[in-house]
Amino acid sequence: MSEPDPDWVADPSIAWRILLAADLASPLTADVAEHRLVRLHAEQGWPGTGTLRVGDDRVALLRQLGDERDGLVSIGLSDEGRHLIVSAHHSRVDGLGLLAVLAAMTDVPVSSTARGVGDRADRSGPLGTVVRRLVEVAASPPARILPLAPAHPDPLDVHVSVDLPAEVRTAALVVAGARGVAAHNRAVGGPHTRTRHVAVAVGVTREASAQPIADHSALLRLRDVEALDVDAVTDQLRHAPTQHAVGGSGGSAGIVRLGLRVLASRLGSTLLVSHLGKVQAHGIDSLTFHPVTAGGSGVSLGAVTLDGETPTTRLTLRARGSAWTHHGLEQLLEAVVVEIGR
Repeated sequence: MSEPDPDWVADPSIAWRILLAADLASPLTADVAEHRLVRLHAEQGWPGTGTLRVGDDRVALLRQLGDERDGLVSIGLSDEGRHLIVSAHHSRVDGLGLLAVLAAMTDVPVSSTARGVGDRADRSGPLGTVVRRLVEVAASPPARILPLAPAHPDPLDVHVSVDLPAEVRTAALVVAGARGVAAHNRAVGGPHTRTRHVAVAVGVTREASAQPIADHSALLRLRDVEALDVDAVTDQLRHAPTQHAVGGSGGSAGIVRLGLRVLASRLGSTLLVSHLGKVQAHGIDSLTFHPVTAGGSGVSLGAVTLDGETPTTRLTLRARGSAWTHHGLEQLLEAVVVEIGR
């Protein structure tokens, strides 16, 4: 079984796997992938040797690895070794850590322009976060995304993606995400549907160092984003206090776990946004990043820009199959893309 960090405090109802998929210019054999995965675990001092899964259906493989319960890092191969999926437990690996795992698996340098927020002050610990969210729920609960529920709920997550032939910055993505949610809710609930108090949790890293691989993640949580423009969001991203994405130990850990288990759907944000930055990776033809789907609406908006002659940003949405259809999630992503183009 996976062995998350012992201080990990999080909603136990989800697997907490973050995902990175890559199309490779040169195929990777299963034997080489397994050898490199074992070597990576030894170098990082992780327990076990990881899990390698091979499948013909890349979509099915991605969904399976998104709900992986064994191993800290699992690898999937499809398309005769030309498609690689990295699945990692978030307690040990953050978004930039996924890029470091990709570099280890392909044996080529991978770098990102993303920078950490350093020692920016934390607003409060896990227990304080839960208490503050309870007050928020009572006074001005975060907006919810109106899902398009499937006739037959699926226990696995749903993923959709789209490519944009340009670099999309995090602030623009946050604004488009909030406005896209409002547009989607009007399309589903009717023209008079109002979406107020959109709360966006923005995933950041405290430290951009690739080694050793670890979870350095934190959140910047922005409120009432539907009323903000790109300049205002940019300012908040530069100055907003951080929150631990997860964590906590000692006497408060049990209380926090209980709160997360019972109240996760109400304590979370409207949308989670996470951007891996502009990535340089020789021999990688495409990259797809899927953050976690924790709390709140359970919908995450991921982005990564692959550098090149024409930088391409791939946007993704990930949501729970128990609440969303593939078609419904595509409609939400289309609404976000429309807002980026405004």
